[in-house]
Amino acid sequence: MRALSRYMIRTAIGPFLFVTSVLTGVIWIVQALRFVDEIINYDMTASAFAYITLLLLPQLLPVTMPIGLFCGMLYAYWRLSTDSELVVMRAAGLSRMRLARPGIILGCGCAVVVASMTFYFMPLANTTMRDTRFAWHYIYSTLVLREQQFTPLQSKLTVYVRERHPGGELRGLLIQDDRDTKKTVTMMAEKGTIIRSDDGPKILLLDGNRQERDTSSGDVSLLFFDSYTLEVNMFGSSVPVRPKKLEELSILTLLETGAGLTGDAFWRQQAEAHKRVALPLLAITFSLIAIAAILSGEFDRRGQGRRILVASIAAGLVQGAALALVQAGGSSPFALVLLYILIAGGIGISLYMIRPGAGGGAAVPAPPSPNLPSAQTAGGD
Repeated sequence: MRALSRYMIRTAIGPFLFVTSVLTGVIWIVQALRFVDEIINYDMTASAFAYITLLLLPQLLPVTMPIGLFCGMLYAYWRLSTDSELVVMRAAGLSRMRLARPGIILGCGCAVVVASMTFYFMPLANTTMRDTRFAWHYIYSTLVLREQQFTPLQSKLTVYVRERHPGGELRGLLIQDDRDTKKTVTMMAEKGTIIRSDDGPKILLLDGNRQERDTSSGDVSLLFFDSYTLEVNMFGSSVPVRPKKLEELSILTLLETGAGLTGDAFWRQQAEAHKRVALPLLAITFSLIAIAAILSGEFDRRGQGRRILVASIAAGLVQGAALALVQAGGSSPFALVLLYILIAGGIGISLYMIRPGAGGGAAVPAPPSPNLPSAQTAGGD
């Protein structure tokens, strides 16, 4: 029996992985297009772009995996039915629940993977992605210098670049630094580049001069240099703190009473927590809907198309209703109750449809008892 279960799981896991990969890939490409602007304008490297966009996967997989599982289970059981393999299994004495067991095992395994995504990997990936983008936007990306334009990096620091060359090389730099109220500094350099360090961005100037004027006395000093590093303290002594969003909080934090939160803010936090619980349960629900579509009713080709269509519509309605109830749960706690009623109803109805004796008489007659002689043997020729 274990070999039979492994065979049925292998039949379903291929279509499941294929549909999940295609669906996730399409959505991932659409979402990744949002970062194209950062590549062009903020000098983001290809490796940084790939790293950030791959962090989208823990957000996409909890949504696409239940759908891919539904399609894989529906295809696998439909193929087993059309090839009359289910008929042979029923003739061997296997009940409907026994035939549904491999699909339920695969659904529970998928639910465990989705739960690991929603409980741990999704908030971790969201935090990492937003921290990385925050660093690019507010620390490094502010140093994107455009050709033949005066770019203010701070209220009293302006940089002009005549040309930009591949590799980040800058040509013809003019910098006006008025951050110190006691002096005014003007720097010119033939070449330069931006250095990204742990202490923040810096501008390396090569082959230039530095003119410093004392604002009180009016004295001017001139310094020629081969190499000079200009530190760019973007935020002074106060580094901005990026507030965390609900998608970055752990499941335990979301389920806390929410000290200081009232009204819709509290229920939005609760809705996010219950969404992470509901997504794994949807994987089990979808697998049971697909199994019930094939195992309910007789084991022949008649009526399978209609049952498959009904199952597809039912799965789409459950998916849409679940997302809508999660959204509504941010303002109405009763919507969260309806969410679990919806999931429990989908699981309960599916199990009821594949219970022993459901769907009318069996299409396969029971095999004769081996202890009783056949009519032909008893009567002779």
